[in-house]
Amino acid sequence: MRILVDCREIQKNTTGIARFLLNLFKGLKNFKEELECVLLGNQYTDFKRKELDGYKKVVVKEKNTFYFDQVVILKVIKEQKIDLFFSPYYKFPVFVNVPTITSIFDVMYLVLEEYKNDIRNIYRKNFIKFTYGKVKKVITSSNFAKNEIIKVLNLSQEKIEVVYLAVDEKFKPQLYEKIKEVKDKYKINKNYILYLGNAKPHKNLNCLLSAWQLIDKKIKKDYILVLAGVGEKFYCNDADILIIPFVSEEELPALYSGATVFVFPSVYEGFGLPPLEAMACGCPVISSNVSTMPEILNDACLYFNPFDINKISNVISEVVQSESLREKMRTKGFERVKIFTIEKMVNSLIKIFGSV
Repeated sequence: MRILVDCREIQKNTTGIARFLLNLFKGLKNFKEELECVLLGNQYTDFKRKELDGYKKVVVKEKNTFYFDQVVILKVIKEQKIDLFFSPYYKFPVFVNVPTITSIFDVMYLVLEEYKNDIRNIYRKNFIKFTYGKVKKVITSSNFAKNEIIKVLNLSQEKIEVVYLAVDEKFKPQLYEKIKEVKDKYKINKNYILYLGNAKPHKNLNCLLSAWQLIDKKIKKDYILVLAGVGEKFYCNDADILIIPFVSEEELPALYSGATVFVFPSVYEGFGLPPLEAMACGCPVISSNVSTMPEILNDACLYFNPFDINKISNVISEVVQSESLREKMRTKGFERVKIFTIEKMVNSLIKIFGSV
């Protein structure tokens, strides 16, 4: 079977979808299946990633996204004699004449007030409503996300397949030298509580920052709050908060490993990889108790109501002040991440590809 995969998401900065694709291609190399993947990208696609070595690649300059989605992909399907098209997005060429599988990892932009009235999201909802009769399967990343898709988009549950995402093997406890190197680079001169993610409204950083103001001064003598990956536009004038706009993929394991605790206050996730990556690096995790987080993290972390700043503050304080609690959380975290392997993810996807 010859599969065309839309890889435009794989660029210099690694998004969640890009990481999903990279893990897929990394894992497929270990399977002797009759699957031949053709990778489609544009002028911005980072095809130099080592996970993509050995795959056939097609690069087409993208001047207009709609034209690329609806015309260019069709041409490549015909030229490359493709049997199956896989899109890691909700979108696909509506006049496609080969079986098509898409991905909807969450419907956050269709349900949260901050996003749902945006014209792009109204288009997104109507595109799915009027075209998804042609889609053979829809891949999502949690049972929570599947139920949300059924409720919001009215798709049949038989069409939706849940595939848990994978935690890359590079996420593991790092040596002291690696941790020190990263801490020195970013001038982290205290113990630290880590948040990693963007600064969009659903990440709920306002509540985290308010909770941080309630932390006892005795704790702040020894700890700072590190907000990593929040982008260059995020600003916070607090001497006890360090902002790292961007973190490279290579630095992430050491940044997780050096943290005393990882905090994840998000109010909506389709999956939520950062808490699992932190667990894999031996970092205790505290998380919001909403959306998919209890399903994914189970009993391997401590939870809080993401809108209760007193609760967030109390849970942070509880964890940083108890080494024995952190050790229990580390042990549970290591056990939990064993579920989310590249092998399991790729096995599930191969079965889905073969079913259509």
